[in-house]
Amino acid sequence: MKRWFAMLWMLLLVLPGCGGKTEPVEEAPPPETEAEEPQEETSFPGSWTVPEGWVKAEQYSTEDKIFYVEEGHEEDEQPDNISVEVGTNRYSAEEHEQFRDAIVRQLAVQAAAFGAELTGEGTFTEQEDVLYIFTISEEDVVTKQFYIVGDKRYCLIHLTSFTGSESAEEAAQAMADSFVWK
Repeated sequence: MKRWFAMLWMLLLVLPGCGGKTEPVEEAPPPETEAEEPQEETSFPGSWTVPEGWVKAEQYSTEDKIFYVEEGHEEDEQPDNISVEVGTNRYSAEEHEQFRDAIVRQLAVQAAAFGAELTGEGTFTEQEDVLYIFTISEEDVVTKQFYIVGDKRYCLIHLTSFTGSESAEEAAQAMADSFVWK
């Protein structure tokens, strides 16, 4: 649990350096079926698909950040989890490389402080939005941050994996790929 909170603390340190402010999120009624329905948060500036088998972790979710865990693991001490939040920054969508560089600088410092390895890659979502994926590997936890770049905003889908589960990584990737800005 200590590492989980440390990684959340690390995330909180990353966002201010990007000029990050999160947008308020309000709950929408749950979809009629549980199988891969887009999640519409009424004031959230985007939507995404939650893969089957993943449920909202109400006890950890806030107006600013929504957490998901694999169904059946809601009460685990350290469940693999995925959070979704949106923030703002000073970079236009065309300046995505400068945004990436700012994130890399901060993550590199933080990863070094934890003795973690940092890797990254760039690609696109299904909607052709720029997507940067950073992996922070420690001895007993892997964190993947999926940044979907918008115009002076971003969506961060943050996976914390304690088990190394491929299904957790696939779920986070699916959420990032399906994200659509409103």
